[in-house]
Amino acid sequence: MIDRARIDLGGFIIGRIENSGRVFEMLMDPEQAWEAKKLIRDEINTRLKEGKEKSRLTVKDVLNDKRINLELIFESFSVFEDLRRGKKATDGDMEVVFNTTDGMTIAAHILIDGEIHWTKSQREEERQKKLKQIITIITKNAINPQNKKPHPYQRIEKAIEEAKVKIDLMRSAEEQIDDIVKSIRAIIPIRIEQVEMAIKIPTAFTAKGYNIVAQYVQIKKEEWQSDGSWVAVVNIPAGLQMELVDKLNKLTHGRVQTKILKT
Repeated sequence: MIDRARIDLGGFIIGRIENSGRVFEMLMDPEQAWEAKKLIRDEINTRLKEGKEKSRLTVKDVLNDKRINLELIFESFSVFEDLRRGKKATDGDMEVVFNTTDGMTIAAHILIDGEIHWTKSQREEERQKKLKQIITIITKNAINPQNKKPHPYQRIEKAIEEAKVKIDLMRSAEEQIDDIVKSIRAIIPIRIEQVEMAIKIPTAFTAKGYNIVAQYVQIKKEEWQSDGSWVAVVNIPAGLQMELVDKLNKLTHGRVQTKILKT
């Protein structure tokens, strides 16, 4: 093949990884690659939440995961130095970087750590989904320190737009919150804040009340009283306290008791 010829990707996308000054590229199906990358991201997030020492996936993990079919994700297991020009990677370069010339192993490396050129529609769809998640988390966990009230959804959305915040498609929404709050602080007064609250739910409403509380808070202490009522000390994002109290008031017909202990 003539080195200067440009290859028509024909609906496929390029997965690329650079290491030790060497570039390796492979041809990928955009939809299959997208789904596999989401599986990898979700698995990493699960490991982090479970507190596992090793959250990062290895090549062996990917090769052994039955949910990830590399034969469907990659058009072939040919490895290129410059795919668009049809210039293949040398065995020597592959050995130096990956200790192998096996295309499937290198494909797994690209899927885990590579740069993947997603389609425009994929990037926009994921960006909108992640943006909504981020704004929802911020509205529930942050307040305006000037009046101690949460910011409306639309205000957070506008601040993110004005600050020209870049949403990272491959990081979870939770991982990006701190950086984004710092970015929009120049636009609006905002602070992530937790409050410590005492709650007492009367006997007749403890089952449903407990379930409501557990959805919103971290329970620090709890105790069942002799009369069957439930008392707890909880940590709750400041932006959620009014919503929680409102739900408990509706459930108990105003008989729930709450008290802010620490802000």
